[in-house]
Amino acid sequence: MVPEQLPCEGAREIASIAFGRDRKGVLVSLRVYFDGSGKEENNPVITVGGFYAEASLCEEIEKSWEAATGGKLFHLKTFGTVKCELGSRGWTETERIDFLKRLASIVNRPGCIITSVSLEVAEFNKTLGNLDFPQEIGPAFSACAYAVVAFMEIRFMNEGTQRQKVHYVFEKGDREHEIIKVFDDWNQKNSVLSGVRGHGFEPKQTTTLLQPADLIAGMVQRCVLSQYRAFPNLDNGLARTRLQTFDRYYSGDGVTAAIVAGHDTNSCWVANAKNFSFLDGVSRNFFQRHPQQLKKRLKRLPFRRKPLRDSDVV
Repeated sequence: MVPEQLPCEGAREIASIAFGRDRKGVLVSLRVYFDGSGKEENNPVITVGGFYAEASLCEEIEKSWEAATGGKLFHLKTFGTVKCELGSRGWTETERIDFLKRLASIVNRPGCIITSVSLEVAEFNKTLGNLDFPQEIGPAFSACAYAVVAFMEIRFMNEGTQRQKVHYVFEKGDREHEIIKVFDDWNQKNSVLSGVRGHGFEPKQTTTLLQPADLIAGMVQRCVLSQYRAFPNLDNGLARTRLQTFDRYYSGDGVTAAIVAGHDTNSCWVANAKNFSFLDGVSRNFFQRHPQQLKKRLKRLPFRRKPLRDSDVV
């Protein structure tokens, strides 16, 4: 069957993602793909996870992934069900595990960094009300995305690679209007990141590399949910907790380990209350340098705290 032809603009964007160029045709050093797992309205823990790599390696990952899936849509949530396009509902359990491990090996390879951030929704909501600039952080999904990007940028800074060109891609519909404000800040003329950070929001159906991000986020989410159900407190008192701390809750079939091994001590985290206090300080420093921006931001992003549920109150 001949695939439906993409609109010209969409085709250009998909090509730019594959070949490491932004919409203006400027070569981009790194590509970053993120997806979310869990809903803050329904789940006690949520996760944003994905990976980043050089553009040329992303192209290799994409080719290998499409070869493994036959170009069909992979979605962890529907894997093993009648809704799975791969037909995995009819596979044996061993076949499903082997297939997920094959996908894991495609993305967890040398040169590719697996990354994720998870947070406890109730604890985050309590913390949010105590911040000076809650409109810059919340709600929970946006805060999770903000944290995973912030951790990545800190890593770039520590490695001395902050000035390389990076393009972030999120799934279409993942709270675009809230996430985009982070990138708007970087576009300030006096920001060290001005001109070297790009972003986009694309659908999984046409952006293959969001599918490995879905696998990563989904498997990490299953891990932290299992930990939370056993002991509903992920906060160790530090700003963040290594995912490896909860390795006893990795899936027994080895799939979680296949995905996060080598990354669960330095790039996969649970973000705790102190982390968001730190990020609040980042906002404070920004507004001290740009006081004229505060009134604009408060008008554009008014903070309306959601009422705490009975289960949120100690």
